[in-house]
Amino acid sequence: MAKYMYVKEIHTRKPLIFKVRIPLSYPKLKIPHIGFKKRKMFQRRKLRFNYGSIFLIVIGGFFVFIAASPLIKYYIDTNLLHKYQTAIVKADPTASYFAKIINNQTQKSDSNYKGYFYLSIPTINLNNIPVKTNVDGFNTQAYEHVLVNSLAQMKGTALPGETGNVYVYGHSAPQWFADLYPGSFLGIFTNILKLNNGNLIYLKFKGKTYTYKVFMAKVVQPTDFSVLAASPNKKYLTLMTCIPPGIGTQRYIVKAVLI
Repeated sequence: MAKYMYVKEIHTRKPLIFKVRIPLSYPKLKIPHIGFKKRKMFQRRKLRFNYGSIFLIVIGGFFVFIAASPLIKYYIDTNLLHKYQTAIVKADPTASYFAKIINNQTQKSDSNYKGYFYLSIPTINLNNIPVKTNVDGFNTQAYEHVLVNSLAQMKGTALPGETGNVYVYGHSAPQWFADLYPGSFLGIFTNILKLNNGNLIYLKFKGKTYTYKVFMAKVVQPTDFSVLAASPNKKYLTLMTCIPPGIGTQRYIVKAVLI
């Protein structure tokens, strides 16, 4: 290949001839030579970086899915499977309304009793779970301290065997947490969502065991205090936890009657 594209003669007035050479191509830039070993090392580092990024993305996606799984499951159960019957009752969310409900119970509970009774639900493998009595449900600091080591009975509601409504509440958590730590009180009431009509609940109080049968389960708003009420001459048990588990925008209620 010719080194120059062509040669052009330039004539002037004088009998002189200049020859200008026009190069065919510009000289190539010199790139430093990279050895074979260095090139392989660079490629391996590049691949390792890519795999690391993919791994972090997968792990991040997994934790996001775990965190959102209770809400996803609740949405599917509620909107697609219609599993839960939502009951939204307008109620006055004030202490006076709560006091009115408690005062209407036909038998006054001993609000000064500070002991424990014990709850068992064989269907969901709960056995002799301690329940602290007369816990103020409107004092967050008081009941959160209790719920670390036990369930809680709402102050002013009935005690086991009494006429009225024994109101017991506890924490729920994502299902994977409840399965991994079945004895933790941070998720002790997660599985009450699995209870059905006819399931039995046992309360052991002062040496005597009382048997309650489930007859209803529903979802209510946090301001619905009607779930505390009891019909005259009836002996009810109400279990309450937050739903969706681990998120808690609503309340899940299980109602049972003494048999």
